[in-house]
Amino acid sequence: MRTLCLLCVLLFSFGCKQADLGAPTPTMERGLPDETSVNVSLSEYRDDRLEYIIQAKKMERFTDRRMLYAYTVTLTSYDKDGIQSSVIKADTTIVDDARNIIFANGNAVFETPDGKLQTSRIVWERNLDILTAPANVVLTRSGDVLRGSNLKTNTKFSYAELEEVSAEGIVDEKDYRW
Repeated sequence: MRTLCLLCVLLFSFGCKQADLGAPTPTMERGLPDETSVNVSLSEYRDDRLEYIIQAKKMERFTDRRMLYAYTVTLTSYDKDGIQSSVIKADTTIVDDARNIIFANGNAVFETPDGKLQTSRIVWERNLDILTAPANVVLTRSGDVLRGSNLKTNTKFSYAELEEVSAEGIVDEKDYRW
């Protein structure tokens, strides 16, 4: 009985006060991801259509901002018919679903059936189907190679705007008027 009384006295002396129970809880720091995964594969759907599959050694998701940060990445995109349309490989990738933009950084490669782009940084504005690469690039199409910097093109590589251009390939004389 004596132990019980001593326990009650201790609880009342050191227990929570009403002010402690009503203390506001600070919001979580915005720099922390909502989810962190290691060695993961994530499939993103829009309605019932597979949009892309991203595989990464590490992935961080920020659901309120609709942002995904991935490290050592392969991102495979699919067209509206469910056919693979492109593959991006990079050291780091940021997927901004709110603006529908993908940023690939570090040893970035963008491959489609129409060609291959190699650079250190790619920005893909998916709504406009515009790829920009503000660094040095190597663009390979049908066996021809373009080298330059500050590339702007689309995912079909149907055109290429470059600065400081050099090229390798076969040129047919009838294509040029000298």
